[in-house]
Amino acid sequence: MSLPDKVVLITGGTRGIGKTTAEWLAREGAAVCVTSRHAEPARPTEPLRAGDIRVARLDVTDEASVLSLFAWLRETSGKLDVLVNNAGVGIFKPIEDTTLQEWREVMDINVAGLFLCSREAFKLMKNQGGGRIINLSSISGYLPLSENGVYGSSKHAVRGFSQICNEEWKAYGVHVTAVSAGAVCTEITDSRAFNPQDMLKPEDIAAVIADIVKKPPGVRIDEIRILPPKGVL
Repeated sequence: MSLPDKVVLITGGTRGIGKTTAEWLAREGAAVCVTSRHAEPARPTEPLRAGDIRVARLDVTDEASVLSLFAWLRETSGKLDVLVNNAGVGIFKPIEDTTLQEWREVMDINVAGLFLCSREAFKLMKNQGGGRIINLSSISGYLPLSENGVYGSSKHAVRGFSQICNEEWKAYGVHVTAVSAGAVCTEITDSRAFNPQDMLKPEDIAAVIADIVKKPPGVRIDEIRILPPKGVL
């Protein structure tokens, strides 16, 4: 099934899982916008086109930035079929060594930013009769892993938020899926003592996301857990 009629927004989509997912969906015909804090602002006269990948500026922690991007989507495309909340940051250290600034940074990006984008996406999807929001969570949202206090707490919040969104938004055909993956070989895990050969690849996650996007509107997938062959590393 191709995706020529789908408009997709992927936050933090210029590298890792986000970039790989954008390329995968664009190959199948979707019109994709990926975001970066360092990109140029989206231009009102440049709508998304099937098979294209557009990069637009977005700081998920800045409400004005979020509102501006969604206003551009509304004006140029008139809809949003899929939001992939991929933007995230990881700080891995014991709780006693974690500063308040580090805690706030992770929570602002991983939780507050996801909330802002989901809220604005829902407004578009509600008016158009449905859509999908895919939230990148983590196996850390299930397990109390050592030296994972702030990151794990943020991913627990993502899972809980996703469940509440499904309850509130089910009447409008807006389905939210939390994708909880084990260790993935990306920049966010560079500081971890994992063997890259034992880890999932961004392509593994992109394939799962693409499969979710292709599901009929009547199919709701609340959560998916993805682990490398050796399980939790």
